[in-house]
Amino acid sequence: MIYSGQGNDTSDDFTHTEYVVVKLMEGLTVCGRSLYMDNYYNSVKLAPILLTKGTYCTGTLRANRKGNPKEITLKKLKVRESVGKYTKEGVCVMKWRDRREVLAISSEHTNDLVEVTNRRGDQKLKPKTISMYNKYMSGIDSKTKCYYTTHAKEKL
Repeated sequence: MIYSGQGNDTSDDFTHTEYVVVKLMEGLTVCGRSLYMDNYYNSVKLAPILLTKGTYCTGTLRANRKGNPKEITLKKLKVRESVGKYTKEGVCVMKWRDRREVLAISSEHTNDLVEVTNRRGDQKLKPKTISMYNKYMSGIDSKTKCYYTTHAKEKL
């Protein structure tokens, strides 16, 4: 599904990017998979929809995306500080600051801090959502906005 401007790949229920994700995941849901996406595709509206279909969703989130909780997006953070909020569906929207602020969303992982080791062997604390996103996206996010990956998990 290559985006080539306005076309048929939309619906009344979804934005273009939400529609693309739902369409590409047809036949792959209900298996307890985990989907990792960058901020181009993610939204607070999409994560619970995928969760009801048996698919977890984790990734970065654009700050100006419709439906984002204002108390998270507007919060100013100090270095290595994080803040999170859970929606009624159990989706975590969080913000974390290291060198810059990063907004993320996950229906699978929490805002709890975990210890990670960087390439130089230094250990530091990061939110689990960010750590897992970095692990599974493997730098792809910086090269293209059209990539997504899944890995099988046990059933919900």
